[in-house]
Amino acid sequence: MADNPADAGGARHPTDEERRERERERRRRYRETHADEARERNRRWKSEHPEKIKEYRDRFRANHLERIRKENRERERARAEKSRRVAAAAERRRVKGRERYAADPHAHNAYQLERRTAQRAADPARYRRAKNERNKRWISAHREEFNAKLRLAYRDNPEPKRAANQRYYAEHGDEVRERRRAYYWANREKQLEKQRLWRAREKRRRELGLPPRRLHRVTARERAANASAADEFFTRPRTPDEVKAIRREPKTSARELARWNRSSARARLAAGIDADSDAIRPVMASRRRESEREAAARRKREAAAAEAARMDAIAREINDRLRHETRRSPTTRRRPVRRATPPSTSGGISL
Repeated sequence: MADNPADAGGARHPTDEERRERERERRRRYRETHADEARERNRRWKSEHPEKIKEYRDRFRANHLERIRKENRERERARAEKSRRVAAAAERRRVKGRERYAADPHAHNAYQLERRTAQRAADPARYRRAKNERNKRWISAHREEFNAKLRLAYRDNPEPKRAANQRYYAEHGDEVRERRRAYYWANREKQLEKQRLWRAREKRRRELGLPPRRLHRVTARERAANASAADEFFTRPRTPDEVKAIRREPKTSARELARWNRSSARARLAAGIDADSDAIRPVMASRRRESEREAAARRKREAAAAEAARMDAIAREINDRLRHETRRSPTTRRRPVRRATPPSTSGGISL
């Protein structure tokens, strides 16, 4: 018997390893030529059998938990190391940039201007988008500083912002009113409390005869000028001649001071009357309270009378519904009523 399998039939039969290798090669060629079909088939099968996918994943995790944890640790270490390298490289670039700027600021600014001009000319839309993103990032990182700068600019020159607000309100008045209504109903209790405090304050001001508050905003230049003038007036040392002149000035008598206080009170009262829509209330506070009490008593009497009339109407309606008139036959005779015999006045017993 021949040892070579090819001696029996003249042809050599492939071994199992060769057959497996040919099958792997065939499958590889099929995957390369039908890659899109295979991906679509796999995607469709995964979407149709999510429970099997979850089962396979859970079983794989349970069987290879240590390997999965090891791979996760290695991956996180690699990610952290990459983040550190990126941060270190960015810091080195920032340090070099600061040093380069400090060495020649004018050349650096000229280079930046030239570079931005070239970017704007190449793609204006992309340049504007990148600039807006840079501005947003800076504002989000320096929110308090940016708001403080805006407040100072508004206090120095409020007219541009006021004009812009007026234009916006003229174009989007309905949207602004809708936002205000939504905010009011979202914070209704807070708004009602503010209104109550404002009404109480105004009522007290009118009853005392005080004028309305007339606060107004001033620019930073005006505030600085006023502060410097006040400091100069109160801190400037007086010469002996000025002190003597001040002492020689006529003193205000008690009568003149009282007259001035009365005129000031009248002026405050007149200002309160002019500012109030109801000019009688500041002057006639006591009469107003008396008339309010009389009106409240009159309303109470009218309410009591109306309630009594309503109850009478209800009683009449009930009587009309429940009253039954008894109609008697003409042949019906009344049974004689036996009257009681009055007692005798003679002192005896009467039968």
